[in-house]
Amino acid sequence: MGKRFISNRQRLVWIGQTFLVLAVIWLTLNGLDGWWLGLLAASVGAVTGGLLASGRPYPWRPHRLAGFAVFFLFESFKGGMDVAWRALKPKMPIAPEFRHYPLDLPEGQPRTLMVSVISLLPGTLSADLSDDGQELVVHTLMPEAMDSVNRLDRRIRHLFSLELPESGEE
Repeated sequence: MGKRFISNRQRLVWIGQTFLVLAVIWLTLNGLDGWWLGLLAASVGAVTGGLLASGRPYPWRPHRLAGFAVFFLFESFKGGMDVAWRALKPKMPIAPEFRHYPLDLPEGQPRTLMVSVISLLPGTLSADLSDDGQELVVHTLMPEAMDSVNRLDRRIRHLFSLELPESGEE
Protein backbone atom coordinates (compact mmCIF):
# COMPACT_ATOMS: atom_id res chain seq x y z
CA MET A 1 0.00 0.00 0.00
CA GLY A 2 2.84 2.42 0.82
CA LYS A 3 4.40 1.86 -2.59
CA ARG A 4 1.11 2.64 -4.35
CA PHE A 5 0.72 5.85 -2.32
CA ILE A 6 4.16 7.08 -3.39
CA SER A 7 3.32 6.32 -7.02
CA ASN A 8 0.00 8.21 -6.78
CA ARG A 9 1.70 11.14 -5.05
CA GLN A 10 4.42 11.24 -7.72
CA ARG A 11 1.78 11.14 -10.43
CA LEU A 12 -0.12 14.03 -8.81
CA VAL A 13 3.08 16.07 -8.60
CA TRP A 14 3.76 15.32 -12.26
CA ILE A 15 0.21 16.36 -13.23
CA GLY A 16 0.65 19.61 -11.31
CA GLN A 17 3.99 20.34 -12.98
CA THR A 18 2.58 19.55 -16.40
CA PHE A 19 -0.37 21.85 -15.76
CA LEU A 20 1.97 24.71 -14.85
CA VAL A 21 4.09 24.26 -17.96
CA LEU A 22 1.03 24.07 -20.24
CA ALA A 23 -0.52 27.12 -18.59
CA VAL A 24 2.69 29.13 -18.99
CA ILE A 25 2.92 28.11 -22.65
CA TRP A 26 -0.69 29.21 -23.19
CA LEU A 27 -0.10 32.55 -21.48
CA THR A 28 3.12 33.10 -23.42
CA LEU A 29 1.44 32.48 -26.76
CA ASN A 30 -1.93 34.12 -26.06
CA GLY A 31 -1.46 36.55 -23.19
CA LEU A 32 -4.48 36.95 -20.96
CA ASP A 33 -6.91 36.64 -23.86
CA GLY A 34 -9.01 33.58 -23.18
CA TRP A 35 -7.10 32.75 -19.98
CA TRP A 36 -10.00 30.62 -18.75
CA LEU A 37 -9.79 28.50 -21.91
CA GLY A 38 -6.04 28.16 -21.36
CA LEU A 39 -6.59 26.96 -17.81
CA LEU A 40 -9.15 24.46 -19.03
CA ALA A 41 -6.85 23.20 -21.81
CA ALA A 42 -3.88 22.97 -19.43
CA SER A 43 -6.00 21.06 -16.90
CA VAL A 44 -7.35 18.60 -19.45
CA GLY A 45 -3.88 18.09 -20.96
CA ALA A 46 -2.20 17.55 -17.60
CA VAL A 47 -4.82 15.17 -16.22
CA THR A 48 -5.06 13.22 -19.48
CA GLY A 49 -1.28 12.91 -19.68
CA GLY A 50 -1.06 11.90 -16.05
CA LEU A 51 -3.69 9.20 -16.42
CA LEU A 52 -2.48 7.83 -19.76
CA ALA A 53 1.25 7.95 -19.10
CA SER A 54 2.51 4.46 -18.47
CA GLY A 55 5.17 3.55 -15.98
CA ARG A 56 6.45 5.46 -13.02
CA PRO A 57 6.15 9.24 -13.25
CA TYR A 58 9.41 11.14 -12.87
CA PRO A 59 8.62 14.63 -11.63
CA TRP A 60 11.25 17.14 -12.69
CA ARG A 61 12.80 19.69 -10.40
CA PRO A 62 11.22 23.11 -11.07
CA HIS A 63 14.38 25.04 -10.19
CA ARG A 64 16.27 23.05 -12.84
CA LEU A 65 13.74 23.58 -15.63
CA ALA A 66 15.07 27.05 -16.53
CA GLY A 67 18.58 25.67 -17.07
CA PHE A 68 17.23 22.87 -19.24
CA ALA A 69 15.12 25.35 -21.23
CA VAL A 70 18.16 27.58 -21.87
CA PHE A 71 20.20 24.54 -22.94
CA PHE A 72 17.39 23.35 -25.21
CA LEU A 73 16.86 26.76 -26.84
CA PHE A 74 20.59 27.32 -27.36
CA GLU A 75 21.17 23.86 -28.85
CA SER A 76 18.06 24.14 -31.05
CA PHE A 77 19.19 27.51 -32.37
CA LYS A 78 22.70 26.18 -32.93
CA GLY A 79 21.26 23.17 -34.77
CA GLY A 80 19.11 25.35 -37.02
CA MET A 81 22.03 27.65 -37.82
CA ASP A 82 24.29 24.69 -38.57
CA VAL A 83 21.81 23.14 -41.00
CA ALA A 84 21.17 26.51 -42.66
CA TRP A 85 24.90 27.17 -43.00
CA ARG A 86 25.49 23.75 -44.54
CA ALA A 87 22.63 24.36 -47.00
CA LEU A 88 24.19 27.68 -48.04
CA LYS A 89 27.74 26.28 -48.17
CA PRO A 90 27.40 22.87 -49.85
CA LYS A 91 31.18 22.36 -49.85
CA MET A 92 31.27 22.16 -46.06
CA PRO A 93 32.50 18.75 -45.03
CA ILE A 94 29.97 16.31 -43.67
CA ALA A 95 30.44 12.72 -42.61
CA PRO A 96 26.94 11.33 -42.11
CA GLU A 97 26.70 8.12 -40.16
CA PHE A 98 24.44 6.15 -37.88
CA ARG A 99 25.64 5.86 -34.29
CA HIS A 100 24.28 3.50 -31.65
CA TYR A 101 23.65 5.24 -28.34
CA PRO A 102 22.88 3.13 -25.24
CA LEU A 103 19.76 4.40 -23.49
CA ASP A 104 20.01 3.72 -19.80
CA LEU A 105 17.60 6.47 -18.80
CA PRO A 106 14.51 5.10 -17.08
CA GLU A 107 11.43 4.45 -19.19
CA GLY A 108 8.83 7.16 -19.21
CA GLN A 109 9.39 10.89 -19.28
CA PRO A 110 13.22 10.91 -19.11
CA ARG A 111 13.65 8.49 -22.01
CA THR A 112 10.84 10.05 -24.07
CA LEU A 113 12.35 13.51 -23.61
CA MET A 114 15.76 12.21 -24.71
CA VAL A 115 14.46 10.55 -27.88
CA SER A 116 12.32 13.56 -28.76
CA VAL A 117 14.87 16.31 -28.21
CA ILE A 118 17.81 14.63 -29.99
CA SER A 119 16.34 15.57 -33.38
CA LEU A 120 16.53 19.25 -32.40
CA LEU A 121 20.24 19.15 -31.56
CA PRO A 122 22.89 20.27 -34.06
CA GLY A 123 23.40 17.65 -36.77
CA THR A 124 21.47 14.81 -35.10
CA LEU A 125 18.28 12.88 -35.70
CA SER A 126 16.64 10.05 -33.75
CA ALA A 127 16.52 7.38 -36.43
CA ASP A 128 15.44 4.19 -34.64
CA LEU A 129 14.82 2.75 -31.21
CA SER A 130 15.61 -0.88 -30.47
CA ASP A 131 12.68 -3.18 -29.68
CA ASP A 132 13.73 -3.39 -26.04
CA GLY A 133 14.22 0.40 -25.84
CA GLN A 134 17.79 0.04 -24.63
CA GLU A 135 19.54 1.49 -27.69
CA LEU A 136 18.87 4.49 -29.88
CA VAL A 137 20.17 4.81 -33.42
CA VAL A 138 21.19 8.42 -34.02
CA HIS A 139 21.92 9.81 -37.48
CA THR A 140 24.67 12.43 -37.34
CA LEU A 141 26.10 14.82 -39.91
CA MET A 142 29.47 14.86 -38.17
CA PRO A 143 30.92 12.57 -35.47
CA GLU A 144 31.28 15.47 -33.02
CA ALA A 145 27.48 15.86 -33.04
CA MET A 146 27.38 13.08 -30.45
CA ASP A 147 28.86 15.56 -27.94
CA SER A 148 25.47 17.32 -27.93
CA VAL A 149 23.73 13.99 -27.31
CA ASN A 150 25.97 13.34 -24.30
CA ARG A 151 25.28 16.83 -22.93
CA LEU A 152 21.54 16.27 -23.42
CA ASP A 153 21.73 13.01 -21.48
CA ARG A 154 23.46 14.79 -18.57
CA ARG A 155 20.92 17.65 -18.65
CA ILE A 156 17.97 15.24 -18.54
CA ARG A 157 19.54 13.35 -15.64
CA HIS A 158 20.00 16.64 -13.80
CA LEU A 159 16.42 17.78 -14.53
CA PHE A 160 14.94 14.55 -13.13
CA SER A 161 17.59 14.11 -10.36
CA LEU A 162 18.85 10.85 -11.86
CA GLU A 163 22.34 9.54 -11.21
CA LEU A 164 25.02 9.49 -13.89
CA PRO A 165 26.02 6.04 -15.17
CA GLU A 166 28.65 4.36 -12.99
CA SER A 167 31.06 3.74 -15.86
CA GLY A 168 31.48 7.49 -16.43
CA GLU A 169 30.81 6.93 -20.12
CA GLU A 170 27.80 8.57 -21.68
